[in-house]
Amino acid sequence: MSTKIAQCYAQALFDLAQERSKLTAVYHDLQKIRDLVNRSVNLKHFLDNPVIAKEISRAILEEMFHGKVDALTFKFLSFLAEKVRLRHLPSICAIFGDLYEQGKGILRTKWTSSVELSPKDVHDTTAYLTKKFNKDIIAEHEVDPGSLGGIKVQVGDTVYDYTLRTQLRKFQETVRSAS
Repeated sequence: MSTKIAQCYAQALFDLAQERSKLTAVYHDLQKIRDLVNRSVNLKHFLDNPVIAKEISRAILEEMFHGKVDALTFKFLSFLAEKVRLRHLPSICAIFGDLYEQGKGILRTKWTSSVELSPKDVHDTTAYLTKKFNKDIIAEHEVDPGSLGGIKVQVGDTVYDYTLRTQLRKFQETVRSAS
């Protein structure tokens, strides 16, 4: 139920921001807010606490965000406080981000390699994925020395695993099944 609520609010804000030509501004505001929530346990507790009076919630939001985010973003935050829906804000931020990136043709990927990739490798891999998926690629990269070599790329729920560890395991399985 909680995800459905967040989805409805995110979609409504997305549509309104698009209608008012504020999509990029609201996207950046919500990404900053999401990062802030991820870094601040106190803010997370504040958002999750439905007992805080609406007036106090609005005052805290005013102190934190008024004049620091787009007016539409601030009105939305105030609306969530009024409806006692602030606990859904992190999910709303994530869903709005997904809607924005989907609409802009952006695809988030996660790459894992045994060593830090060179700028040329990053460029070549990005170019390959851009061509393959016909989308702009944003990559999160992590190093896993245990992969022994090669690269693993995650796109949504699909994993393309070209690591040496996986290739060796497949070879081992092939040899075992042939015996």
